[in-house]
Amino acid sequence: MSSSFSLCRESHPELYSPPIPRRILKRLLAGAVSALLAIGAPFVSGSPAVAEDPLPGLVSDRAGVVSIFSSGGPASARAAEAALLGPDEQLQEFLATGQQETLVQDDRVRLAQLMATSGPAMAAAAQPALTGSPAAVRTFLSTGWQAPAAQDRRVRIAELISVGGPATKTAGQTALNGGDSAVVEFLRNGAYAARIQDNRIEVSTIMSVGGAEVRRTAQVALAGTPLDVREWLDSGQHVARARDQEVMTVAQLIGIARRSQELAAKETAAAEEASERAVTAARLAKAAAETAADETEAAKDSATKAAAAAGRAADAAARAADAAQDAIGAANAANQAARNAANAASRAASAAALAGRAASQAYRAAADAATDASKASAARQAAEAARSAARLIDDVIASMPKVMDAANAAKSASGAARSAVVNAKAAAAAAQRAGGQANVAESEAARARREANRALSLAAAADRAATRSEALAGQASAAAAQALQLATNAAQHARAAAAAADLAAEHAGDAAKAAEESKRHAEAAQLAADMASAAAEQADLVDRTARTGEAERLALETEQAIVEAQELRLVEDSQPAEPLWDTPEEDRVDSGTRQLLADAAAPGASTAVVMSKGRAAAVNLSRSGSSWGRAAAQAALAGDESGMRSWLATVRVIAVEQDDRDRVSELATTTSKPNLRAAAEAALRGTHADVVAFLKFPAYDGKVQDDRVAIATVMDAGGPATKAAAQIALGGTPQDAHTFLRTGQYVAAAQDDRVAIAGIMNGAGPEVVAAARIALAGPRAFARDFVQVGQYKAALRDHDAAVHAATIRGYVAQGAEYAATAQVDAARAAEVAARARAAASEAQGHADRARLLAEEADGYAEDAAQSALDARRSADQAAASAQTARSAANRAVQAAQSASASASRAADSARKARASANWAQTSAANARQSALAAGADAAAAAQASQEAFTTAMERIRAEAEAQRAAGPEGTFFGAEGYGQVRATEATSATAPGNGVIVFRLFISDKYFYCPPGALLTCGKGDGRSFSTDSQAGYRVAVAWNTETGAVSITASPSCFKIGYCSPPRSIGQGNNLDIISSGAGLLNFAVAAQSSVPGLPTINQNISIKINSGMTVISIEGDPYPDFEAVQFKNNSNTGTLLANSSHAGPGGPQIQLLDLMDNRKETWVDGQSRDLALEYYLLKKELCLRNPAMSMCR
Repeated sequence: MSSSFSLCRESHPELYSPPIPRRILKRLLAGAVSALLAIGAPFVSGSPAVAEDPLPGLVSDRAGVVSIFSSGGPASARAAEAALLGPDEQLQEFLATGQQETLVQDDRVRLAQLMATSGPAMAAAAQPALTGSPAAVRTFLSTGWQAPAAQDRRVRIAELISVGGPATKTAGQTALNGGDSAVVEFLRNGAYAARIQDNRIEVSTIMSVGGAEVRRTAQVALAGTPLDVREWLDSGQHVARARDQEVMTVAQLIGIARRSQELAAKETAAAEEASERAVTAARLAKAAAETAADETEAAKDSATKAAAAAGRAADAAARAADAAQDAIGAANAANQAARNAANAASRAASAAALAGRAASQAYRAAADAATDASKASAARQAAEAARSAARLIDDVIASMPKVMDAANAAKSASGAARSAVVNAKAAAAAAQRAGGQANVAESEAARARREANRALSLAAAADRAATRSEALAGQASAAAAQALQLATNAAQHARAAAAAADLAAEHAGDAAKAAEESKRHAEAAQLAADMASAAAEQADLVDRTARTGEAERLALETEQAIVEAQELRLVEDSQPAEPLWDTPEEDRVDSGTRQLLADAAAPGASTAVVMSKGRAAAVNLSRSGSSWGRAAAQAALAGDESGMRSWLATVRVIAVEQDDRDRVSELATTTSKPNLRAAAEAALRGTHADVVAFLKFPAYDGKVQDDRVAIATVMDAGGPATKAAAQIALGGTPQDAHTFLRTGQYVAAAQDDRVAIAGIMNGAGPEVVAAARIALAGPRAFARDFVQVGQYKAALRDHDAAVHAATIRGYVAQGAEYAATAQVDAARAAEVAARARAAASEAQGHADRARLLAEEADGYAEDAAQSALDARRSADQAAASAQTARSAANRAVQAAQSASASASRAADSARKARASANWAQTSAANARQSALAAGADAAAAAQASQEAFTTAMERIRAEAEAQRAAGPEGTFFGAEGYGQVRATEATSATAPGNGVIVFRLFISDKYFYCPPGALLTCGKGDGRSFSTDSQAGYRVAVAWNTETGAVSITASPSCFKIGYCSPPRSIGQGNNLDIISSGAGLLNFAVAAQSSVPGLPTINQNISIKINSGMTVISIEGDPYPDFEAVQFKNNSNTGTLLANSSHAGPGGPQIQLLDLMDNRKETWVDGQSRDLALEYYLLKKELCLRNPAMSMCR
């Protein structure tokens, strides 16, 4: 967010929010969600629970078909929609056979996705099921996946051990020696803890041999967070070395080479894993697309079947496009591995040059000692230096085969990705073939063509990426082989030189042998010097190769990002603008749906028109409507003609009004402006027209002045377009000012952003230019993010790259200096040998050559010094850019947190509204069934249903308004909400001045107990994150009034996907509270909750809170499910402070996490700070993976 937006939100946070492109966010998040689901299958011992019946969850009526339409798999949902809109015969056909067919198709897709996102054992084990019967597929999804998942988990640990440090190796081996629970725990938490420890060990090792700046910055990193340590290893150490102007020793160069080798191994593993996934996914997508295309061609006489088959082909093409993206990721990882392998080879060659210099010096010392006894001591010292260099070079020799393996494996991974490209293209061709059939509906044909084009585009990008990474990997492999040979020669020369120098020291000054020995040592010195020169040249060649690879990496990533950004921009442009939060419900209805409603509700409309057009409108509103409107539309879809006419005449109108009232109610609850709250509450007391008028222009005392101040703030921070638009708004009406703050400022800011980006690109570095091109190609939000934060982060990357490049150039120049010095030593050794033979002229020639070579060495030394100066200058720029980027990021985070809090509150309100709407629909359905059972006709039953719905809605509305006005004290100690049950108990627990403290057990997941296909038993969770809102949803809540000592327990109803809600069990008969102890500042209680459905596992939690001397300590021990939070509400405010929060243990849902074999949760918070280290590691992993999703730990 820009500073103008954040300041505007400070003055008007409730009214003016930038439009959120939710459809784009959905596309962006889809990959992350898939990744999390993939992790859940192989890494967690939870089950994608599928019932034993090969075809479970089949529905038997229209209401069940509605549930499939709203929440079924892709094939099932499309077929259900067609059945709902078609004649009764089509619905009956779907109920009889169609739902079974589409469920089988969705199961196969689900299995294919499981294969594509898991390890090799899962892919191999699932293949027979995929080609087998529907029952085989379902059996595998039910139980068959468990054994291969366990095997893949162990393989994953072995991979981590192979590339990890000592802590990872120890912890990983311990996990492998334990049971499956130990393996799961290591992958969930232990691996990240071990990696943190390994990183600290590595920093300590570097610090022990580094210069002053290296030691200082390393200490700062070690005193910071694990992320600080990681960043120091990635870039900080290089900046510090540049500031130290450090001259590398052999040991340090070898250390850098070893780290490059380890990084190459890690990236290679990631590349291989990504390529395997891409190959599997593309192969399965190709098969599915070709099958669907064949089915489309075969369905010549059935447009419905043809459209369904074409839809499946489009789905398969979409999966092929995703596989192509995986292939691009594999190629990028291979490119990274190859670059690290090249870096390792370059450092190894530089180290070999240093060792060659040591050998040459030792031979020269031997030659000197042969003719001068006083040089014996110097010869012994040179011998020891050569021997030490040889020992260090042995480490390079041992590691270089791994570097070659990594480079070769990276090349293989790139090649393997090509098969994914071939299959992705084949899947795209099949989708195009399906979309080209004449009997396919245009909407499905267009989707098939669109997904096919996307797959082809990404496949082409993957092909180019594979070509580049293959070439670089081949160069890196050759460089590594050459470096290995050079290192081997260097070690041999160094050891031979050491032996020669020792022997020369023993026989120093032996005149009889002086000439012969001196000549032999001079010749050996020349060989060692030539080897050092060759190593220096190789280091330079490999470094240039690595730099080329770096440029290609940036070009490749930029190309891929631009393609994806353009795709997202097309999606944004093709979709209707997302309505703002305050858009009245009726204004959200598109023109096509409005016409359908008008035709269906027209006086005298026939049954056929009412049902066909009414149902078409209901389908549209089921997708686009708000909570009440969506629930009412789905109920109309499930009903008969009388229900449809009732919906068209009155129920939809009632739902529209309630959705609008919910918007104003949310504003009244969350605003910090007393005048705005009062105006909102006055509107809620009025008619629907009053509510709509308030949404369109929320007039309140002081609004005109507030708006003018906000506009001035935006104007000061904005660019030319913003200033011009703001000036017009200031000169207009209050409605003009409101419109500018609501929408106009964002339109103007988008224009300013593009102008600003063009200016930023002028003279910028390659990273900034690349990021700017991506921003200009993508959705409008990309440009805003680049201007606010992205440009500074990209500039930091440019400066870091400059530091790295200058530092490496310094290493190469240093190696060239060492090689030239070795040639000087060889020349002087030859001079000594010539003088020993009394060949004065020859000796003078060698002396002249030594002088020229020394001048050459001085030139290389100057190059190294200049590189060090460049590195230091770039390091200073990097430090300044880092500070700028950090400040910009902090501003963006603050703005994002404010926006996120608003979005979270809105989402919580929407979820509560959906639950209320479901509960009202349940009341309506029950009333209709009762009327029919009592002998009433359909019209009377529909009337009874409508009255029950209206009554429930009015009661829910009244209770919501009363709770909002009464604050937390009324919400948790007054009359329970509609459908809830509550009991209150007096205790001696008091802590005056601490308000009401609420302990909520809630389900953060959107759905739970939701086996594939079993729609009727799929429960709706609260679907929210932690919240400080008094009105946030929950399953069970315990509230403590610290003033009076009263403690209440409240249980909410449970709702299901199909829309039915089950009332909660009574307090003391399924939802139980036991006060264990209470006193001054102390409350200890146990909760045993079953919420609504008898027979399900009981949630058991022991919770305690102690308030003493201004410190609050909260502890929980019990089942690891569900989520838990404790919130303190002071002064009866509806917004509180989070005192404790604990997410449920992981995937698997209550059916896994409430098993007795699962470990209990046991956590403690002091003044809101958790002592749960596992959570810290988890959060660290999330942060790291957001920064670099390609890291192996994030897969």
